[in-house]
Amino acid sequence: MKANEYLKARQIKSTKLQNAKIGRLSIDEEFQLSGKRGVIIRPKRGTVSDRYLNLLNEDGVHFVVVENSTDLLFFSKLEKRDGIIPVRALTPTTNRFFPTIEILNYLYSQLRYAVKKNELVRNIVSNIIIERISDEKEGALNHWTNSFADPLEDCSELLKKIVEKEWSSFIDIEAILKVCAIIAGFRISPNTNEESILLLDLYGRFHDAESLPYGFPPALVPFFKAIGERSENILIASSAIGAQFSALTKKSSGLIIIEKGNPETLTLLQILFPNMCFAAGSFLDYKTDVDDTFDTIILIPPIGMFFSALSEVNFTVSFFKNKTVSTKYPAEYLYTFRAIEQCRPDRLIAVVLPEGILSGASHKAFRDWLLDAVQILGVVSLPPGFCFSGTGIRCSILFMKKAKQLPDDYSISMIELEQEDFDSEEIIGRIKELGVRS
Repeated sequence: MKANEYLKARQIKSTKLQNAKIGRLSIDEEFQLSGKRGVIIRPKRGTVSDRYLNLLNEDGVHFVVVENSTDLLFFSKLEKRDGIIPVRALTPTTNRFFPTIEILNYLYSQLRYAVKKNELVRNIVSNIIIERISDEKEGALNHWTNSFADPLEDCSELLKKIVEKEWSSFIDIEAILKVCAIIAGFRISPNTNEESILLLDLYGRFHDAESLPYGFPPALVPFFKAIGERSENILIASSAIGAQFSALTKKSSGLIIIEKGNPETLTLLQILFPNMCFAAGSFLDYKTDVDDTFDTIILIPPIGMFFSALSEVNFTVSFFKNKTVSTKYPAEYLYTFRAIEQCRPDRLIAVVLPEGILSGASHKAFRDWLLDAVQILGVVSLPPGFCFSGTGIRCSILFMKKAKQLPDDYSISMIELEQEDFDSEEIIGRIKELGVRS
């Protein structure tokens, strides 16, 4: 990470210097923090010796940020301590801003280094987010401030909230404290749904496809947000976490169902979206009364699973007419049928499906049934690996309206996206229009 990116995220302005040196040590930039001088140094050998720290101290420098090829190192003058000493991050201030993408990426890399087991890092990152948000609400940030420079024993209360004793052999505790010290300089409680998605994105990147897949990246926030802006009562049924939750606002009501959701995931979602209800178990097992259906449904079904619709799920839709009880069907079919059941007339359903379902010859009967049952608004084909990261599956988002009466003739929008298209305002605008069309 670049030192000036860290400073910019803290909204600290740095100024480039020309030919500024202490002895043979070049000083690249300087800044002011709490009225005291700081400098950025990019040494060839990765760090700064005690001799040069003493020279900087004598020159009136209070903070030093060292940028090397792998990390940022921090040094500071402290009360009742002599000279400039190593610390874990720059001093927290009362003005805390939400982390930028660059800071979140830096935290991701630090946590990957600090924790050797993937399942533990998921627990730790959720603990950090949950505890930090709770402490911010209660104004109890002393433990986080301690992580800036205090020794391990003085940070024990914070560590108890984050790390279980049995995990210690797999964790670099000092590296965890550095993560906490960096976070201490920022606000983690989200004020917008975009900020909530960035936290979920950080959390989701530590999941593998076998536990809870990492779903949509933040690039897809604009049109999921557009969907949610017109939804009074929304259902999100998902086998992954990601940008689809940007359809939720602070005023959103409705239901979230997470397939294979672990307690940490559900707790984090409940904190980020407190007005929503949550249900455990499979979406296929969830049924509502006719008067308790939803304005909008966003569905990400599990991929590659099969069920017997008649014996295991008890469907009655016409698709299964004259079918035998023992026949197995892709989960994507059954989840889509259930979404159509749960949606109110003339409202929107957005379903993520593998491209094979929408193009393969063996799935023609499913596609023909959909054309007779709902109005297809459009299909957005996503780049490979853009959904269910790590699986290599190419997916599309199918937009449907559960029309009271199907029009005799209508157009279907077909949009195929590549990675670079997400920088195009025109493309994003088309998708946003598709998402809110009803």
